[in-house]
Amino acid sequence: MSADLKVNIRYIYNMCNDIDEISKFYTHTIGLKEKAKRNDEKWGWVVYASEGFEFIFFRAKKTMPVISEFAWQPGGGGGHTEMSSWTISLPKNQFIETLEKLKANKYYTRQAKPIWLQDFYWGIVAKDPMGNTVELTYEPEEYPESTVWK
Repeated sequence: MSADLKVNIRYIYNMCNDIDEISKFYTHTIGLKEKAKRNDEKWGWVVYASEGFEFIFFRAKKTMPVISEFAWQPGGGGGHTEMSSWTISLPKNQFIETLEKLKANKYYTRQAKPIWLQDFYWGIVAKDPMGNTVELTYEPEEYPESTVWK
Protein backbone atom coordinates (compact mmCIF):
# COMPACT_ATOMS: atom_id res chain seq x y z
CA MET A 1 0.00 0.00 0.00
CA SER A 2 1.30 3.44 -0.90
CA ALA A 3 2.44 5.55 2.06
CA ASP A 4 0.68 8.62 0.67
CA LEU A 5 -2.68 6.88 0.23
CA LYS A 6 -5.19 8.15 2.77
CA VAL A 7 -7.33 5.38 4.18
CA ASN A 8 -10.46 6.52 5.96
CA ILE A 9 -14.13 5.82 6.49
CA ARG A 10 -16.27 7.80 4.05
CA TYR A 11 -19.83 6.54 4.62
CA ILE A 12 -21.90 4.96 7.34
CA TYR A 13 -25.32 3.69 6.33
CA ASN A 14 -28.19 3.59 8.79
CA MET A 15 -31.68 2.30 8.23
CA CYS A 16 -34.86 4.01 9.43
CA ASN A 17 -38.63 3.82 9.16
CA ASP A 18 -39.36 7.45 8.26
CA ILE A 19 -37.02 9.84 6.44
CA ASP A 20 -39.08 12.90 7.39
CA GLU A 21 -38.90 12.02 11.10
CA ILE A 22 -35.14 11.48 10.86
CA SER A 23 -34.81 14.83 9.05
CA LYS A 24 -36.92 16.54 11.73
CA PHE A 25 -34.52 15.26 14.40
CA TYR A 26 -31.11 15.70 12.75
CA THR A 27 -31.81 18.69 10.48
CA HIS A 28 -34.48 20.75 12.20
CA THR A 29 -33.76 19.95 15.85
CA ILE A 30 -29.98 19.50 15.93
CA GLY A 31 -29.11 21.64 12.91
CA LEU A 32 -27.06 19.27 10.77
CA LYS A 33 -26.93 20.31 7.12
CA GLU A 34 -28.51 17.96 4.62
CA LYS A 35 -26.27 17.24 1.66
CA ALA A 36 -29.00 15.34 -0.18
CA LYS A 37 -32.48 14.10 0.52
CA ARG A 38 -34.97 12.00 -1.38
CA ASN A 39 -38.26 10.71 -0.09
CA ASP A 40 -40.65 9.29 -2.66
CA GLU A 41 -42.32 5.93 -3.27
CA LYS A 42 -39.21 4.38 -4.79
CA TRP A 43 -36.44 5.68 -2.52
CA GLY A 44 -35.92 7.42 0.77
CA TRP A 45 -32.62 8.77 2.06
CA VAL A 46 -31.03 11.74 3.77
CA VAL A 47 -27.29 12.45 3.74
CA TYR A 48 -25.35 14.47 6.30
CA ALA A 49 -21.79 15.44 5.36
CA SER A 50 -19.19 16.23 7.99
CA GLU A 51 -15.58 17.00 7.07
CA GLY A 52 -15.33 14.43 4.28
CA PHE A 53 -17.47 11.85 6.07
CA GLU A 54 -21.08 11.09 5.16
CA PHE A 55 -23.67 9.78 7.60
CA ILE A 56 -26.64 8.43 5.66
CA PHE A 57 -30.10 7.18 6.58
CA PHE A 58 -32.01 4.99 4.12
CA ARG A 59 -35.68 4.15 4.49
CA ALA A 60 -36.11 0.47 5.25
CA LYS A 61 -38.39 -1.63 3.05
CA LYS A 62 -40.01 -3.23 6.11
CA THR A 63 -40.85 -1.54 9.39
CA MET A 64 -37.94 -1.86 11.79
CA PRO A 65 -38.25 -2.01 15.57
CA VAL A 66 -37.42 1.19 17.45
CA ILE A 67 -34.69 0.64 20.05
CA SER A 68 -36.03 1.19 23.56
CA GLU A 69 -32.84 1.20 25.64
CA PHE A 70 -29.97 3.67 25.65
CA ALA A 71 -26.62 2.41 24.40
CA TRP A 72 -23.64 2.27 26.71
CA GLN A 73 -21.26 5.13 25.98
CA PRO A 74 -17.76 5.59 27.39
CA GLY A 75 -17.51 8.34 29.96
CA GLY A 76 -21.19 9.22 30.13
CA GLY A 77 -22.52 6.05 31.67
CA GLY A 78 -26.24 5.50 31.81
CA GLY A 79 -26.97 3.01 29.05
CA HIS A 80 -26.35 -0.70 29.42
CA THR A 81 -27.03 -1.98 25.91
CA GLU A 82 -23.87 -2.58 23.88
CA MET A 83 -24.64 -1.23 20.42
CA SER A 84 -23.53 1.57 18.13
CA SER A 85 -24.11 5.16 19.15
CA TRP A 86 -22.61 8.49 18.17
CA THR A 87 -21.70 11.96 19.39
CA ILE A 88 -22.49 15.26 17.67
CA SER A 89 -20.41 18.24 18.78
CA LEU A 90 -22.15 21.62 18.66
CA PRO A 91 -21.12 25.24 19.21
CA LYS A 92 -22.58 26.84 22.37
CA ASN A 93 -25.52 28.73 20.80
CA GLN A 94 -26.56 25.74 18.73
CA PHE A 95 -26.25 23.44 21.76
CA ILE A 96 -28.58 25.71 23.77
CA GLU A 97 -31.05 25.98 20.87
CA THR A 98 -30.99 22.20 20.45
CA LEU A 99 -31.80 21.70 24.14
CA GLU A 100 -34.89 23.88 23.70
CA LYS A 101 -35.94 22.06 20.52
CA LEU A 102 -35.45 18.60 22.10
CA LYS A 103 -37.82 19.62 24.88
CA ALA A 104 -40.34 21.36 22.59
CA ASN A 105 -40.49 18.32 20.27
CA LYS A 106 -40.69 15.92 23.24
CA TYR A 107 -37.62 13.89 22.29
CA TYR A 108 -36.58 11.45 24.98
CA THR A 109 -33.34 12.35 26.78
CA ARG A 110 -31.46 10.31 29.36
CA GLN A 111 -30.95 13.36 31.59
CA ALA A 112 -33.29 16.28 32.28
CA LYS A 113 -30.45 18.71 31.58
CA PRO A 114 -26.83 18.59 30.37
CA ILE A 115 -24.18 17.15 32.65
CA TRP A 116 -20.46 17.96 32.90
CA LEU A 117 -18.48 15.05 31.44
CA GLN A 118 -14.81 14.03 31.39
CA ASP A 119 -14.07 17.36 33.08
CA PHE A 120 -14.10 19.22 29.74
CA TYR A 121 -17.51 19.22 28.06
CA TRP A 122 -21.26 19.49 28.55
CA GLY A 123 -23.33 16.63 27.23
CA ILE A 124 -26.88 15.37 26.99
CA VAL A 125 -27.93 12.05 25.53
CA ALA A 126 -31.06 11.79 23.38
CA LYS A 127 -32.83 9.17 21.30
CA ASP A 128 -33.45 9.75 17.61
CA PRO A 129 -36.71 8.52 16.00
CA MET A 130 -35.26 4.99 15.60
CA GLY A 131 -34.16 4.92 19.24
CA ASN A 132 -30.48 5.36 18.43
CA THR A 133 -28.45 6.86 21.26
CA VAL A 134 -27.08 10.27 20.26
CA GLU A 135 -24.83 12.26 22.58
CA LEU A 136 -24.92 16.02 21.97
CA THR A 137 -21.95 17.96 23.30
CA TYR A 138 -20.57 21.45 23.73
CA GLU A 139 -16.96 22.15 24.77
CA PRO A 140 -16.59 25.57 26.45
CA GLU A 141 -13.41 27.54 25.84
CA GLU A 142 -12.98 28.09 29.57
CA TYR A 143 -13.70 25.91 32.58
CA PRO A 144 -17.19 26.76 33.89
CA GLU A 145 -17.74 28.46 37.24
CA SER A 146 -20.06 25.56 38.13
CA THR A 147 -20.29 22.06 36.73
CA VAL A 148 -24.04 22.07 37.31
CA TRP A 149 -25.98 23.23 34.22
CA LYS A 150 -28.08 26.34 34.83
